[in-house]
Amino acid sequence: MAKLDENKVSTDSKDLLAGVLAEEKKKKAETGGKKEDKPEKTKKNKGESGSVKKLKHGAMATTLTVVFFVFLVLVNIVATKLFERYPITIDLTKEKIYSISEDSEDYIKSIDMDVMITVCADEKAFSGLSTYTQQANEVMKSYSKYNSKIKYQYKDINANPDFYKDYTDEVAQYDIIVETNPKGDDGKEIKRTRVIGLIDLVQFNDELTQMFSQYGVSVEEYAKQVGNDLTFISYYGNYIESSSAEQAFTSAIMAVTDPSPVTVTFLEGRNELSEFSYFRTLLTANGYTVKSINITTDDIPEDSNVLVMGAPKVDYLPEELDKVDKFLLNDGILGRQLIYVSDYGQSDTPNIDEFLKEYGLEIGKGVVCETYQSNYYQKNYYTIANEISDDFRQDMTNSNPELLVLSSRPVNPLYEEDGMIKTFKYVSSSKDAYTMDTQTEETLTKGQQNYIVLASKAAFGVDNDDTYYSNILAIGGASIISDQVLAYDQYQNREYILSVINGLTGKTKGITVTPKVISGNIFDINEGQKTKLKWTFIVIIPVIVLITGLVIWIRRKNK
Repeated sequence: MAKLDENKVSTDSKDLLAGVLAEEKKKKAETGGKKEDKPEKTKKNKGESGSVKKLKHGAMATTLTVVFFVFLVLVNIVATKLFERYPITIDLTKEKIYSISEDSEDYIKSIDMDVMITVCADEKAFSGLSTYTQQANEVMKSYSKYNSKIKYQYKDINANPDFYKDYTDEVAQYDIIVETNPKGDDGKEIKRTRVIGLIDLVQFNDELTQMFSQYGVSVEEYAKQVGNDLTFISYYGNYIESSSAEQAFTSAIMAVTDPSPVTVTFLEGRNELSEFSYFRTLLTANGYTVKSINITTDDIPEDSNVLVMGAPKVDYLPEELDKVDKFLLNDGILGRQLIYVSDYGQSDTPNIDEFLKEYGLEIGKGVVCETYQSNYYQKNYYTIANEISDDFRQDMTNSNPELLVLSSRPVNPLYEEDGMIKTFKYVSSSKDAYTMDTQTEETLTKGQQNYIVLASKAAFGVDNDDTYYSNILAIGGASIISDQVLAYDQYQNREYILSVINGLTGKTKGITVTPKVISGNIFDINEGQKTKLKWTFIVIIPVIVLITGLVIWIRRKNK
């Protein structure tokens, strides 16, 4: 066996192993006992994988931010267009003065013909006249919101003279024209137009109407005398107590869309005790065309369907009653209505009494009083009537109505039936009532009395089996339809009288629209504020969202 060359081996195996172990212990001491890191190549691969993940997350965040930004811009553009087409306001007022009633809303939704509302002014100028015209402007816009067939436009008279030359009615600056073109029975279009003036948009208090009535003129007539509605309101604007915008618009739309319009003509010229301003407003607000004539000089208009004789203090002459009689007979066709209003303040009217007698009616003496306090209010001749016939109560919401009747004369039917004439008791007192002479306080009669009685005359059709009627509705007290009582909500005078007239004329269902007092503020903004809101929602908010997204992306990228 050959001998090892000691020069070629520097250390024996035992010493070599001891050296390796010592080196290993030294490394563990330096690393704290941790395992040795992976090779550099592995660390490099791991860094590259993290960068890819960060890039993917950043790209996703950016994509989501951009998509959200685009979505937000589109939503704001669509919303802006919708707001321009369907103006939206938030009505915070207690009386909801910038809103329309449910009755008006239901009626508006039922209209199936095109209606155009034209404001004879620039929108900014019209709205800027007063809070009442601002309110009227918002109410008008709400109609088109409920029915796309109703449209509105603004046309300044001075800038559009050719447009207004086609209107036969005299139209002034700031007037509102409501029109449509329904087809008649012959298939031809009939242009129907109703003009709303500034004074039609507001309700004046009793003080002003009574002041003008002393001079024998109405508010509308005096407004024409002074020039125009704007001039009148500039003088008497302090007398405005409420808004009539909804009544004006709803009644105008009803008038131009009604296939069978009804005209109510008030007979004047005989020193009538009242103009019944609220009653006229109520009729107009519910689609009736209201006119007035002087019975002493004018003929009854041919288009009249209903006449109102409003408690004349001076008796009618025979020739004047002849006009009324011919109106009711209507050449044997009948189909006409007369509302005769009596009152304890009247003088003797023997000619009118004789005329009513031919229809089986008599206006008694004295005033109706109630014995027990449960049947009157404060005074025994301020009576509460709840004995009401079911006839023509189709438009009433209260199943147990009560009417307030102040100082009414009794209305006596002379018979129930005589030939072609019948009488019907519509509103009566309790059985404990009586009539009293207002001068001597002497009791005249005892027992149940009548406040409203209908007399109906019938005629048979010549060419058919139909029966036609002309009616006289006799009312014992002007208070039943007075301005004061009709305004009360706790009694149903307003609802009842309108329901009866609707039934007699075949114009059902009516809409009871009442005036609204402007006493609050709407959430409204001016043009400057509108511009700020548009910039805020269309530009500023989306930019903030975009910047926020970029900041989040950059922070995530640098982690």
